[in-house]
Amino acid sequence: QKIIRCRRFAAEGNCPLRYKSNTPKEELLVAHVREFEQQFITVYGPRHLFLTPPNEVQVPKFLPSTMRPTHLPYTELYDYKTAALFLSSFLNYEPLKIPDKYPTVIPSPANVLKWQAGDCFDFSIVLCSLLIGVGYDAYCVSGFAPRFITTRNEARSKCPFLEKKARPPPAADDEDPDVKFTIPKKPPLESKHERQQEEKETEEVRQREEQAMRSDSDDDPSSDEDECMNKRIHCWVLLRKGQREVPEDIWIEPTTGRVYDMKSCPYIGIDLLWNHKNLWVNMQQVPAKDVKLELFNSRYFEYVMVEPESLADHHEGEGEGMTEADAAAAAAPGAEAQYVLDMPPSWSERLDISREAYHARCYQGAKTTLYYKCKVEQFAPYDQVDGLVQRVFSYKDVRRQIPVEVKETFKHRRDHLVERTRWPMENKVLERFDPGRDKALKEYRCTESIERTLVWYSSSRSDGLVQTTQRIGEKFMEWFSDRDDRLTYHSVTFDQEATGPARKKVPLSIETAGETPIRKMTQKFRRDPSLPIEQDFAKIVYLFRDNCIRVDFHCEGSKITHRSLTFVKNDNNGMEMQTPLWLDSYPDWVMPSAQQVQQLLVREKNCHTTFKEHLAQEQDELGNRRKEEHSITAWRSIDRKEGEEKVTGHVGSGSQPAREKEIPVLERSVYDLARERANEEGGREGIEEEQEEEAANQVDILAPYLVDFQGKPLDTMQAEFVAKKCKNEFRKRLLDRAQIIQKRLEKEQDELKKCKNE
Repeated sequence: QKIIRCRRFAAEGNCPLRYKSNTPKEELLVAHVREFEQQFITVYGPRHLFLTPPNEVQVPKFLPSTMRPTHLPYTELYDYKTAALFLSSFLNYEPLKIPDKYPTVIPSPANVLKWQAGDCFDFSIVLCSLLIGVGYDAYCVSGFAPRFITTRNEARSKCPFLEKKARPPPAADDEDPDVKFTIPKKPPLESKHERQQEEKETEEVRQREEQAMRSDSDDDPSSDEDECMNKRIHCWVLLRKGQREVPEDIWIEPTTGRVYDMKSCPYIGIDLLWNHKNLWVNMQQVPAKDVKLELFNSRYFEYVMVEPESLADHHEGEGEGMTEADAAAAAAPGAEAQYVLDMPPSWSERLDISREAYHARCYQGAKTTLYYKCKVEQFAPYDQVDGLVQRVFSYKDVRRQIPVEVKETFKHRRDHLVERTRWPMENKVLERFDPGRDKALKEYRCTESIERTLVWYSSSRSDGLVQTTQRIGEKFMEWFSDRDDRLTYHSVTFDQEATGPARKKVPLSIETAGETPIRKMTQKFRRDPSLPIEQDFAKIVYLFRDNCIRVDFHCEGSKITHRSLTFVKNDNNGMEMQTPLWLDSYPDWVMPSAQQVQQLLVREKNCHTTFKEHLAQEQDELGNRRKEEHSITAWRSIDRKEGEEKVTGHVGSGSQPAREKEIPVLERSVYDLARERANEEGGREGIEEEQEEEAANQVDILAPYLVDFQGKPLDTMQAEFVAKKCKNEFRKRLLDRAQIIQKRLEKEQDELKKCKNE
């Protein structure tokens, strides 16, 4: 595929001149590189050096000159992690045709981004060009890698979307400098038998995991024997520390976007290393994790281009054997400049990613990747009717047949849904929303027929509601914040054991259980420093089964115990206080007045009314969510039906814009609307210009015959005269053409006779 794309590009004939030929400086550079290659082989023996591969039109180009550092106007491409992940999805990976040989063509990175496809060398050159363009010290590295890397098979790798961030180890306690003497700790006693048993169990677990891995050989070719073991050629990216606050050297795999430490990388060996300024040949016969990256040390690397820093190192190493005159001549400005060949500018065009391609994200709008017990599906925004951009499946088995968790990510939803997580085996659902919904819903958690929780954006609600939790048929709870009445929590507990007339006593309507009696209601309040303790309620419990109300007060000062009062309802709609046991210990305690006691009945009534309203609001919100999901399901079925009609060749009468108005599922961002408006205006202007050009270029063939009648309507006689004149002119033109044809025919016949006579 890569060679076919290059041939098509060369056949188009509109490629830039620098693609089709080398400048004099580039020719000099290629000659210098070939001379370096000959000297290298002479000194170190035969070795294949991939230094000047041909480009799309078979013109040899030095590898560093293929890089084109570019800074694109996308924030996601400014960080190396997000840039690597973006390119791994944006470009379609094509393994090398012959795994143990270098590619025959290295196209320009600009064309790679335009084609959105390439091999590991194309991935690395594009990523390295973008990283250097934003200030990183990045290098392309070619060498050898195992098969699962070169084929981008991640069936045995953990999914990066499920890996949790490791917590930093706790900081060690600083030693007390005043302590002069310490008691040495004895080493803990260990049993050799127990240690052997643990090692044996660990080995058994490892063998079981390996066996489970081998059972997934359907989509993991690395389980078979590899004919090119340790010989598969690959290319990846090295990021050096120092610039852009990179703390240490790291490897970046451009085909998957994974980042590896220097000591834990899967790569086997390194052959070449280059950036936009120079190329280095590795001289170390060690694994990639043990390579020393001293690039200008000839023991470890041989560099092709001479740089000022390498000259300085060279003079420092040979300064002892130089005379004063030689040292002065070498130190003179410009002494070595005439012998140093610098790198010409890149021959590639500037890298560019259009906004449409950038927002499409994935190659052809969709991508599926298989991981160990996991599958990830990625979609372009607006590609799916429900706004789905990513779906991550977690499975119980290695063959990915029993789903345990399904996590979906959405964008541009009108209902502001951004994430949904489902646990099919447990009947659990978790949904998260962005701010903007009518009732400020933030999160929805549900365990089917057991518990339901709604979390709200409290700052967007006038009642300060933070969370609503309902244990179906058992309890209803709500938490609040920043309320003027200092309410922080209230709950209602239902009486499922009530029978007979007791079930009709102060009921509440529950969606699944109908009218259910209340056993108790509870309210909690935060402390008000302006009120004394005997007037500041901490908790009020309305006990309907016991027909009483219990009031708990806040703790006084640093005490951990609180005081409570219980009021029992009588038959006259009044209340009587039960004398508490602690009253004798607190003679200064001010008992509540009759008006305050009567106010508790009003609080009870208001609390019951509030619960009715909040239950109704919760049911309305859940009803709206069901309607939204039903509408999206209907829209998805319509889209699926239309897709089938397109496949069979029967196209429906409905259009996509009309359907968007009927079922508004997704909303366009401000930038998308502005771009669409600009495209419409540009198209309208283009149509108007074409119409003007057509009107200007339009020729009236009757104009020469109507010169005498301009601005006057023609009567019958004048029209017949013009028609007769046109016919005569047309007849004359036909006769003239016939005469010309006859003369040419006679001429050809005479020439034929002459040829026959000769």
